[in-house]
Amino acid sequence: MEFKRVHSSAVVLDDNGVLIMGDSGSGKSDLALRLIDNGATLISDDVCICKKKFNDIYLFCPPETKGLLEVRDIGVVTVPFVEQIKLRLVVKLTVSRTNRLPDKDNYFKILGIKYPLLKIDGRNSSSVIKIKVKLNEIREEI
Repeated sequence: MEFKRVHSSAVVLDDNGVLIMGDSGSGKSDLALRLIDNGATLISDDVCICKKKFNDIYLFCPPETKGLLEVRDIGVVTVPFVEQIKLRLVVKLTVSRTNRLPDKDNYFKILGIKYPLLKIDGRNSSSVIKIKVKLNEIREEI
C-alpha cells in the first residue's frame, strides 16, 4: 500500500476528510481548532499519513500524536480524534492575495490522485465557512 507523510493538519467534517497544508506558522492547527469548534473532528495535527487504497486516499495520524492538537498560547491539548477517513478536499493556506475567482483546474495531486484544492488565507474569519461551502460543492458533484 502506497503512503506519504504530509506536513499538515487534517479534520473530518460530515464524513469528508480535509487536509490542511501550509508553511510552518501559517495557521494549520488554528484553522483545525476553529473547524473542530464548528463540528469537525481531528484526524491529525502537524503530520498526516496519506494512504492510497485503490483510487482513494485515506487519512491517518502517526501513533505518537493521536488525539493531540497544538493550540498556540495554551500548549498541546487532547481532543477526540478519528482515522481512516477518505480525503475529499485539500486546503492550502496562503498569506498572499488570492484571485477573487478560483482557477478552473484548481486541484492538488497526491499519490497520483487529484483532489479539489481550496487556496485561502486561514487567518480570515470566513475560512471555516469557505471550507463548508467548498465541501457542499464537492458533495453535489458526486
